[in-house]
Amino acid sequence: MFEEVENVYRIMVSLMLMPLMLFIILVWFIFSYQKRKFLYENEKKDAILREQSLKLQNQEAIEHERNRIASEMHDELGSGLTIIQYLSDAIISKTDDPVILEDVTKIAGYSGVLVRNMSEIIWAMNSRFDNLDGLIGYLRRYIVEYLEDNKMDHSFVADNFDPKTIISGEKRRNLYLVVKELLHNSIKYANASKIIIEIEAHSEIVIKIIEKNGIGFDPQIKKGDGNGLFNIENRMLRIGGQIMYSKDNGDMAMSICLPLNTDNFQIKPKQ
Repeated sequence: MFEEVENVYRIMVSLMLMPLMLFIILVWFIFSYQKRKFLYENEKKDAILREQSLKLQNQEAIEHERNRIASEMHDELGSGLTIIQYLSDAIISKTDDPVILEDVTKIAGYSGVLVRNMSEIIWAMNSRFDNLDGLIGYLRRYIVEYLEDNKMDHSFVADNFDPKTIISGEKRRNLYLVVKELLHNSIKYANASKIIIEIEAHSEIVIKIIEKNGIGFDPQIKKGDGNGLFNIENRMLRIGGQIMYSKDNGDMAMSICLPLNTDNFQIKPKQ
């Protein structure tokens, strides 16, 4: 009888202790799991921070190298080409020999072209101008000077944009070259009475060139006749943008569109 009571007592104690033991095991398991999860998340965050820090260091190193090359090009090549141009102009003003005059005039012309081209490359390489302010300011100076030199009536409007918005040197240079080619075509072929340039930038930058009262053209036909439209379209595709054309009552509009903050986005150009 006593033994049966003792066995029953042991069973009851065991039944009471078992949930407690299971509870303790469960608490230990949860605590251990949370601890491992916490350590894993911290390690993951540390790895992300290390990766971001490495990318930042690499980016800073690249920008430093870009700026160094741009500075050296400006100081060394720029000054040398400027001297060549200055000496050529001095010889031209002093000589009456037609052969020498022709040759030196060519040298002066080539050196002037090289100075302008080098200035464009330096501007594109210098990370200080990797923003909308740097792009639009440079476009404004070029467009106004180019159209005034060609005695073309024009207007330039750029508003509704954040000047600090980042845009890479590659994209800045490609946009500039596209605008340069389109303006060249406008002056050469359009026979317009006025050229209007409008720039806006929100989630994308839109540069619109409008030829007032000009001849206009069909872009599908013109792409194959050597005027550069095919290359312009490919250049825009390489940086993730596009160019659109429209014609209304004699006014031809060319809209250059490029999404902002998408430096890793690229489309394979057409062959």
